[in-house]
Amino acid sequence: MTDRYNRLLDAWRREKHDHRLQPLPEFFTTEMSTYASRLREQTRMVDRGSMRGKIAFKEKENAESMLQDLFQIRLRKIFASEIDNIPIPATNLIPDEKRLQAEFRHLLSRHSEHIKSLLTGRASQTEEQLQQRRGFKIVRFVEALPAIMGIDMKTYGPFNSEDVASIPTENAENLIRRGIAKEVETSR
Repeated sequence: MTDRYNRLLDAWRREKHDHRLQPLPEFFTTEMSTYASRLREQTRMVDRGSMRGKIAFKEKENAESMLQDLFQIRLRKIFASEIDNIPIPATNLIPDEKRLQAEFRHLLSRHSEHIKSLLTGRASQTEEQLQQRRGFKIVRFVEALPAIMGIDMKTYGPFNSEDVASIPTENAENLIRRGIAKEVETSR
C-alpha cells in the first residue's frame, strides 16, 4: 500500500468512527485527485490478469470506494449539523464544503421563512414570482438547442422546438435576440 492510500484510509476511518466532522490534512483533496488520476493511469497500463494488475485494480477500487464514502459521510454530517444548528469549526471544512454549507444554510433559511409565512397566514410567493425576482425568464424554444451553460453556471437543456423553460434572464435575452426562443408572457 502507498502512503496516499494510508492517508485516505486514516481519514476515512476517522470520519466513520466519530460523529463530528473531522479535519482533513491540508491539500488532501488535491493529493487525492492526483492519487486517483495516477491509479486510473496505472490500471490502464497493466495486464489485468497479472498479480501486479490485480493488486492495482483492487487498490483503485478500494480507494475510489473510500473516497466516495468519505465525502458522503462528510456531506451527511454537514447537513445534519446545519439542520440541528450545531456549529462546525471552519477549519474542519474544505473550501467546497464551506460553499456547500453556505448554500444549504441559505436554503434552510428560505424554508424557515416559508414555514413562518404559512404559520402567520401570509400568502407565500409562487415559484414563478421567485424565479422572476431571482432573474429568470420563461421562454418557448422555436428551434432545438443543445444543453447550455447558464450565467449561474448551471446546465439548462437540451431543448426541443416548442419546449418551455425558465432560464436566467441574460441567457434568455440572448436566445431571444438570436431568434432561438421567444419570451412567454405571464399574467401577474
